[in-house]
Amino acid sequence: MEKKTDSIFIGAGVWSILFFVMGISSLVTNKNGYGYWICFAVGGLSLVFLLYLLNKTKNNRNERYEDERKKLIREKSSNMSFSILFGVIVILQFIIERNYIVVESSFLLVIIMAIALLIKFGTYLICR
Repeated sequence: MEKKTDSIFIGAGVWSILFFVMGISSLVTNKNGYGYWICFAVGGLSLVFLLYLLNKTKNNRNERYEDERKKLIREKSSNMSFSILFGVIVILQFIIERNYIVVESSFLLVIIMAIALLIKFGTYLICR
């Protein structure tokens, strides 16, 4: 069986790189004024979290890899979250078609992405 790196390590690394790049681009373009400090702060916190995880698992490298329990929880929570997200999209479509609320398409995409993240996190906690 092939060992896969645990997603929390990959996520912390990706978040730190993403926010450092966003901070550098905001600093260079000076688009957000002093908003680049927020990006640097989030990137720094992600990097500190990654270093903490690496230090915590220094002597036991097996903790850095996914085990069967984590894989089962991830698959089960993904199935639940996609079902719930599909239901939310159907309800939003019904509400928007009946003109109960009026939203722009870009704002609707942001709403759906935020709901998807909340549902994914919630179902993971429930399945855990």
